[in-house]
Amino acid sequence: MRRKDRERDAAFAWEVFDRTPFGILSLRDGEGAYGVPISPARVGETVYFHCAREGKKQTCIARQPQASLTVVGPVAPDYFGCRYRSAILRGRVSPVEDEEERAEALRAISQRYCPGDMADFDAYLAPRLAATAVYRMDVTEITGKERGFA
Repeated sequence: MRRKDRERDAAFAWEVFDRTPFGILSLRDGEGAYGVPISPARVGETVYFHCAREGKKQTCIARQPQASLTVVGPVAPDYFGCRYRSAILRGRVSPVEDEEERAEALRAISQRYCPGDMADFDAYLAPRLAATAVYRMDVTEITGKERGFA
C-alpha cells in the first residue's frame, strides 16, 4: 500500500466488511477484467455469496478462481476529497457443493440482509436450495484503509 499512514490492520478490515452491505467482486474474463456487485456474508474468515447457476460470473470463476472483493463505507465529503473506510479481500473463489455448507452460507447471507425474516428461513430455503449457486472465497489476504475518520 502506497499510503502507509492510511493502512489499517486485518481486524479493522473485517469490521469494514461487516458494516458494508455490498461489495464489488473483481474477476478476470477472456477480455480482461470483470467487476460485479455482490451481497456477501461471512462465516469466520470465509466469505460467501449466492447467484444463479449460470452466467458470466460463473464462467470467470471457472476460468480463473483468484479474485478480489472491495468494500467501501462509510464515505463522507471532505473539502475536495472524501473521508472513507475500505477493505480489499483477496483469495480463491470456488463453488460450494456440500448441501450443509450451502445451507449454512445462505443462512448467514439471509441473517445479514433480512434478519427479521429468519423465522421463515427453513421453509423459504427448502424449495430454492437446489436452484441457487453458492460460492465461497477463501480469503488469503485482507487489507484495510482509512482516510479522515481516525
